[in-house]
Amino acid sequence: MRILLVEDDEGMLEILTRLLSQQNYVVDVAQDGESGWELVEVFPYDLVLLDVMLPRLDGISFCRRLRDRKNQVLVMLLTARDTTTDKLMGLDSGADDYVVKPFNVQELAARIRALLRRGSTAASPLLTCGGLCLDPNAHEVTYGEQSLQFSRKEYLLLELFLRNQSRVYSYSEVADHLWSLDVDPPTEATIRTHIKNIRRELKAVGAENLIETMYGQGYRINPEFVKTVQGQPRPEGETGGGKQTSLDLGVSEIWQQTKGTSFERVVCLEQATQALKSGTFDRAMGQLAVQSAHKLAGSLGMFGFETGSTLARQLETLFQAGVKPKSKLTQDVQEKLQQQVEPLVVALRRELEGTAQEVVCFPEAEVITGELAQLRARILAVDDDPQVLILLQSLLEPLEVQFTALDSPTHFWEVLQSAQPDLLLLDINMPGMSGFELCRSLRQNQEWNWLPVLLLTARTDRDSLQQAFLSGADDYVIKPIAAQELLIRLLNRLRRAQTLTSRSNPTRDLK
Repeated sequence: MRILLVEDDEGMLEILTRLLSQQNYVVDVAQDGESGWELVEVFPYDLVLLDVMLPRLDGISFCRRLRDRKNQVLVMLLTARDTTTDKLMGLDSGADDYVVKPFNVQELAARIRALLRRGSTAASPLLTCGGLCLDPNAHEVTYGEQSLQFSRKEYLLLELFLRNQSRVYSYSEVADHLWSLDVDPPTEATIRTHIKNIRRELKAVGAENLIETMYGQGYRINPEFVKTVQGQPRPEGETGGGKQTSLDLGVSEIWQQTKGTSFERVVCLEQATQALKSGTFDRAMGQLAVQSAHKLAGSLGMFGFETGSTLARQLETLFQAGVKPKSKLTQDVQEKLQQQVEPLVVALRRELEGTAQEVVCFPEAEVITGELAQLRARILAVDDDPQVLILLQSLLEPLEVQFTALDSPTHFWEVLQSAQPDLLLLDINMPGMSGFELCRSLRQNQEWNWLPVLLLTARTDRDSLQQAFLSGADDYVIKPIAAQELLIRLLNRLRRAQTLTSRSNPTRDLK
């Protein structure tokens, strides 16, 4: 089946292209709406996968234009916007489905399969003709209980015929459905060779007459074969579920190739923030900031930057409110907007440069735990929940971390002096003094203002995250604590602390 993918984010484009290709779809790509429109007017696509915010022609307008021209190709919209209004606007434009970024690739693959089934006459995910069964989910072909082996193109040819069993396909129609634009179109001899190979494999199970040659026209499923096998019971073991294939999308590799674009978008947000400070902010700059934040919100989550995606979504909302046509960009408005967005932009920069990048680049637990053990770091944790302290102790002590637990901030300064930690884990909600207050006090102390601080919190609202960074924290970890995420963040902060300390004081080391 042939899919048109219209997406202007390079990283997202690469991930989706790999996903669709691994699912045995033929994929054409376009990076703006008008280029996509030129393709959809020429080629017979089974599905258009369409980003909402596109240059030249946005996804909503693209979809409306399709329906105005009576083109009923299936359309799935992709967007980072998750409001009910946005979803309704997308579906009202004529889209068949609406997927919010960032998404789980397995879930997206399943939704694509379900949508394609809705667009075909077959209710079951399995494509059958007598004893022959093609499972699009598992990319397997069987006859009875025998497994058949085909090349990718042979598999796609067989799938094309089975999905449309009464249709005759000419050579040019086969090429249009199964060869993407980035390769040379096949010759008739090439297609005949693929058909010959399919028939050879089918002959081994007695189904060599499945594909009929219509001389001067093309190929189709042989109706005589269908009549012969009609009424035969489906072989045992055939069900509609199908097994899922594993997906190896090479996300780390794609991030390394495309991360420059993400950093450019962060720079755009930083420039907008600086313009708010200097009073030179205007609507055009605001629109660029909205677009940059929107793209980051959609793509970062796909690379493991879940916090970054959340921060970008909040920035998109704030900048969008600031550039509404009816809003006046007075000095007070700009100052208020600057106060709201600056800590979020700072946090986003930290996320991309530090912890979340580690999620992508060092996914193996052995690498993380091995390096932590080598550092032999000293960590002080302050939390009034004894279960959290026990969890942290059980997680860190096997890694040769000198762990000190404190269940109340009352004796914080005394314990700090005796433990001499390299990093501080600090709960936000504690009796007597909050983590925010304790962090601010630490930053005002000349002896300890260098100490890396990770806040522990169950809060995910924007105000709390802003307050976390304004208090001087370096990072935060959301409760319930995920072990691998915590270790990655700890390792990243300890590395930075070691680098900074060695520069300012060569005699001091973490060990």
